[in-house]
Formats: sequence, structure tokens, C-alpha cells
Amino acid sequence: MGKAYKLDCDTCTYTENIIVGFGLAYMSLESVASFVEDAALKRCIEEFIGNPSTRYDAYDALYVCPDCQAIRNELFIEMKSDSSQYRISYACPRCTSVMKQEHIENNVLHHLSCPACEKGKLKATFYMDWD
Repeated sequence: MGKAYKLDCDTCTYTENIIVGFGLAYMSLESVASFVEDAALKRCIEEFIGNPSTRYDAYDALYVCPDCQAIRNELFIEMKSDSSQYRISYACPRCTSVMKQEHIENNVLHHLSCPACEKGKLKATFYMDWD
């Protein structure tokens, strides 16, 4: 089951809604492939679907740029088989650095810096379960 959070800066007016976790659409690789829009990722998933030794993990995650603090809410997917493996990574849309996955907790002031003002810290407030 997934959770939705609102991220708010303690210094400026920056706010962002983030969803993390997994729902029914993540129960099979076929289902994940049905909503993935990136053609290369879709092809990669389809190659793993054809392999009976495939194991995978997929969910919505929060990614943060370690250099400029930009935030992305994207699919995490990792697939492994006896002959191959794949783990998704994202480039920052602002500076192209490799983004890092971050975990969030309800009502906790995080070490994450505000991507807007770069001075404040972000607080996550839970507002919804989803699936």
C-alpha cells in the first residue's frame, strides 16, 4: 500500500505532493509495463517478463539531487534474473547529477533542503493512503 505526503518548506512557501509505496498496479511486471511510458524501459521490462527466473521490486519513490536539491517523484524498479539485472536511475532535470532515493516519515523535519530557497528544510505531512 502506498502513502501520500505533502512536503512543506519551513522557510519559504515551497510545497510538493509526493506519493510513495506500491499499489495493485505493481503486482506483476506485465502491469508495470502497461503504465510505463519510456519506450526503452518498457522494452527492458518485457525482456525480463520473458525470463522465468525474474524477480523484481517496483514502487513509487522520492528522488533528490545531492547537488542542487531538485526533487522527483518517480518509479523505482529493480529486476534480476539468472542471467541479467537492471536497476533504474534518474538524472536530475536541473543539473544532470544522478539522483538518490530518499525515504520520508510523517511529521518529521527532514535533512532535505528546500529546492526553491535552498535555506529551509522540508517537513512531510501524511494525508492519504492509496493503492
